[in-house]
Amino acid sequence: MMNNMKYYLGGISASLFLVFSIFILFPIIEVNAEEGISVNPTGYENTIVIEFENNSDSKIKTVRMWPGGEITFESFKSEPGWGGGEYSDGKLIIFTATNTLNPGESVKFGLVTSEKIDGINWKVLDQNGNDVDSDKTTILLISETTSDFVESESEEVEQAKEEGGQLYGTKKFIPEKIRVGSDLRLAGNGFNPDENLKLYLDNTILKSVNTDEQGNFLTTISIPDNYNAGTSEFIIKDESGNVQTSNINIDEANNRFLKTTKFDITNIPAEVRYEETLTISGNAYPQSAVILSFEDMNRILEKTRVVITDSSGEWKFEEMIDRSENVGEKYVIIENNNNKNTKNINVKSDYLLEISISSVRYDVGDTVNITGSGEPAKNTTILVKDQSGKIVHYDVFSSQSNGNLTYEFKIEDEISIGTYVAILKQENGADASLFGVGKYPTPSVVTLMEKTNFGLNSKAVLNIIGPASSNLAVKVLDSNDNIELTDSVLTSSSGKSKYAIDLEGLSSGIYKAVVSSTNVQDSVKFSVGLEPGSGAISLISTQENYSPGQSILVLGTTGSDARLTITLYEPSGKVSSATETFSDGSGNFATSEIGIPVNAELGTWKLTAHSRLDTKSIDINITVPTEKGITIELVDTEFDSGQTMTIKGIAKSDDSRIDIEIADENDTVIAILETPITADGSFSVPWVIPNSLEIGMYTITVSDAENSDTVTVFIN
Repeated sequence: MMNNMKYYLGGISASLFLVFSIFILFPIIEVNAEEGISVNPTGYENTIVIEFENNSDSKIKTVRMWPGGEITFESFKSEPGWGGGEYSDGKLIIFTATNTLNPGESVKFGLVTSEKIDGINWKVLDQNGNDVDSDKTTILLISETTSDFVESESEEVEQAKEEGGQLYGTKKFIPEKIRVGSDLRLAGNGFNPDENLKLYLDNTILKSVNTDEQGNFLTTISIPDNYNAGTSEFIIKDESGNVQTSNINIDEANNRFLKTTKFDITNIPAEVRYEETLTISGNAYPQSAVILSFEDMNRILEKTRVVITDSSGEWKFEEMIDRSENVGEKYVIIENNNNKNTKNINVKSDYLLEISISSVRYDVGDTVNITGSGEPAKNTTILVKDQSGKIVHYDVFSSQSNGNLTYEFKIEDEISIGTYVAILKQENGADASLFGVGKYPTPSVVTLMEKTNFGLNSKAVLNIIGPASSNLAVKVLDSNDNIELTDSVLTSSSGKSKYAIDLEGLSSGIYKAVVSSTNVQDSVKFSVGLEPGSGAISLISTQENYSPGQSILVLGTTGSDARLTITLYEPSGKVSSATETFSDGSGNFATSEIGIPVNAELGTWKLTAHSRLDTKSIDINITVPTEKGITIELVDTEFDSGQTMTIKGIAKSDDSRIDIEIADENDTVIAILETPITADGSFSVPWVIPNSLEIGMYTITVSDAENSDTVTVFIN
């Protein structure tokens, strides 16, 4: 920040007040740029008042000015609605509009430079940051002695009133109510084309204006701050000495009685979330600068903003919190003149459920500690998936009464080296975090949805976890892989983002959202406009026996394009977990979003698929796991004929090889394979699915002399 820059704008200097008071006494030289920007600078000593009038077709958002050379700005003043104070070494000053300066509107700025200058450089930009116009404009310097000029102008207008003819044309003041110290628009119609007109208030000239080819003009005039309220004469005089006169009523200024000059903060929130508007307001000296500095808890400056108080001394700062902001506690230092106040504010993510993991790398035997916050006293499901998407750990626990989440689980021997993702879900939220076992996690993308089924013309929100501060591609595909939407999203510094898919115009059916970065992607399926009521349901669990901490892969068939609810009941009849899914155009459905809690009661549990009046239930057994066993790990549960399926998994066995059988729905074995068990207890064998296979369910059984595991897949 420039040491000499002053922010006490209520009295920048006596010279600035003089310019604001007397510059209207002189004919303004209007410099019409090629793009229609009229720039009128008036100077007294090292103080400048400059007016920008937008006669272009563009909407102006930003005005930049610089004196050139080693001359610097020492202070400034802007109209309400224009933030100022962004500068570089005092040699460049930037004013940005809260709204835009629309065609036909104008704005004034007051500037004080370190030395007297005779010209100023400027550039205006539109709301998209595009250049509208730029130039260097000569400053009209005002002499300290103005009486001769005023007397001359007074005599000239009096002579025109006595000897000149009547000047025809109509005019309109906008707004119609005129006040001391105000700016207003004057629109003229029906005057002579391409003619210079002078505008007077009583015998004091306000400015000159040129009519266009149709004899019309639009300009801004200013009523002096020290002008007396009451009835005055408004005069328009042309080059031939013809005049038009009318009486106007000038009311007292709005800020005749100031509300306050006390510096205080009337509103600041305790916390604000991403995509919300942060609003801070208060009172200070009228027409002065309020500086807001945002620092993190280490007192490192993150950003600075400047707002200008209005004529009543009120000010308001408003800014959307985007995902580039770092979350956490902040100091907000608010300054005005010699006053300073420091407040605290907490910037939070807009995730209703948010988690973090204590470390990003673990070894076998280590304990993973997950903490976070969510909705209070809610059932929370945790799923830990490996790189192939297989769920290696499942549990259900409850958040604390204050919403805090704490969960621990141990890296067991059967967990292999690789990258894992821990996903936590509540009824209205989901979040995930990556970690590595035996190595650091590789870059990954995780795409989550807070629910599975959505109504027509609604919005589906994606929770995205990926590389930090990265641009990710987003695509939405229909059930035939036709692209319905293509877009991109930027992740925050923590690698998270949200993306709302507008479902308006999408027909009922099954869709897939794909989010991708360089060489990595993730996808999630969802339905739009599907209704419950599916018809007869068949239900399959891929195993008969489960152990606490395992997920359940549920497969089944029913009517096409229908919503279903899958519910798991404990032996007592209490609901353990539930999730929604849907059937595709062929009536097939699958989900692995439910499972057995770690502290599950042993015995017979019930699994139910429900769709309005249609229900199907099956029993599953929860037993203590044995040390030896076989686990199949497939990348997917649905494959196409001709595709190569990799059958892999973990086998704790006394045997060195395992046998694999693949059978159809009639239990007819269609393929027999075998493969060795590696030293680390894993196995893997590719199988090319014959093109001659019929569409349907197939069972894969992997076994040794003592143990076996079975998984059911659907082959198209």
